[in-house]
Amino acid sequence: MSDVDFGRAMGASCALHPGREATGTCARCGNFTCDACSLNGTSPRCPTCRERAGAPFPLDRETWTFSKLWDVCWVVFQREWGMLSLAVLIYLGAAFGAQLLINVATGIGAALDSGAVAVVLSLVALVAQQLVQGLVQLGLLRVCFDVLHGGRVDVARLFSQMHKAVPYVLTMLLVYAIVLVPLIILGGLGFLAVMGTGLLSGIHLGADPSARQVFDALAPILGVLTLGGLVATVPLAYLLLPLYLVQPELAYDDVAPSPVEVLRRSWAAARGQRLSIMGVALMAGLIIMAGFLVCCVGVIPGMALAQLLIAGMFLALRAPRDEATESFPG
Repeated sequence: MSDVDFGRAMGASCALHPGREATGTCARCGNFTCDACSLNGTSPRCPTCRERAGAPFPLDRETWTFSKLWDVCWVVFQREWGMLSLAVLIYLGAAFGAQLLINVATGIGAALDSGAVAVVLSLVALVAQQLVQGLVQLGLLRVCFDVLHGGRVDVARLFSQMHKAVPYVLTMLLVYAIVLVPLIILGGLGFLAVMGTGLLSGIHLGADPSARQVFDALAPILGVLTLGGLVATVPLAYLLLPLYLVQPELAYDDVAPSPVEVLRRSWAAARGQRLSIMGVALMAGLIIMAGFLVCCVGVIPGMALAQLLIAGMFLALRAPRDEATESFPG
């Protein structure tokens, strides 16, 4: 009797997913596994043993610093920079190909001479473009995780996240909602502030005002809104920094957690580390900008190194699953 038959015959549940029926056993630890754990029967080991099979990441949230993170990622980058750059090129190619969907949809709408059809097709193409680009981005992070665990670059892993389309869409919708709600509240407060100061009542424009008159009339309002936006930017960015870890969290596990669980884990990983996350994000951006400045020659390897830093930071910050208990936001 095979492992798969044995798992089903015993009526056992998966060790990692108790709500799922076991379809086999792990060849290393012997735990029952479901189809998700065995990657539909293609892997003889459970996710935990697959992770342990690679070299453990040398940093954790208690010991990591940017200097140590840079040292680890730089060593890996020196070893794998060529293949990592190829992975980035493939990612950019996939993103460009997805962008063509929008152009094709726009062209079809124009050919049909229907504004409504053009709008619908453009929206569908935009969603498809964002989905494809996002899933390949998850694949690029998965490649970075592999090499940081001591493996080699496998460019096929760029497309290993396509089965997460639904969790990715749901998670991104939740992220957009979390970002938009504070912005809407701030906009409403700004409007109330303008109304309360009486700035609107002071606007008096003639029948045919000049551009200068319009600017002079709106300048106080724009000044108040700009000042309020600048004051609110720092605390808002600080509050939302854990969202920077959402994509790595989605990419790490073979089976994507629920959107709420992804956000919970992201907030738990970011606990007490927000300034460090901001620093790594800024450094990653500077590395990519530096690549552009070198006649764009270094932008591809620069993007590869930036992705390594982000993936390495996530591996250092990710809390053990039984300890990641902080709810968001916090």
